[in-house]
Amino acid sequence: MNHHVDTTAPALVTGATGYVAGWIIKSLLEAGVTVHATVRDSSDSARLAHLTAIADQSPGQIRFFDADLLTEGSFDRAMQDTRVVFHTASPFVRDVKDAQRDLVDPAVRGTTNVLTTANRTPSVRRVVLTSSVAAMYGDAAELSTTDGKL
Repeated sequence: MNHHVDTTAPALVTGATGYVAGWIIKSLLEAGVTVHATVRDSSDSARLAHLTAIADQSPGQIRFFDADLLTEGSFDRAMQDTRVVFHTASPFVRDVKDAQRDLVDPAVRGTTNVLTTANRTPSVRRVVLTSSVAAMYGDAAELSTTDGKL
């Protein structure tokens, strides 16, 4: 399968340190794309080391941007001049006390913030929303109540 990848403009990947984002970033960098990667703390070089290592061995480049899902306008700088946005960021909390408050509301608000920014960024032509099975199923502890069947 031959895919055309636009290397003339950067691509934004939100939630860059996440599992799904890592594979998207790897593919983009290997194709020669400049990746704008949003993270909670761009000064945390240990958390970014695996992405930096991929970029160092790829024709593409990576630029890290601080962003907060819950802060309106937080994605403005990272989205500037991009044509495609891969939105993978979502809150991930291990100790959930209130699923609506801790997971659902921040995910909806964060996605709304990203889409609002994309809508007002003239260069953006496409937004790709991602999710994982964790969003609909939860963690492995719940498997015990289903006899291991999804």
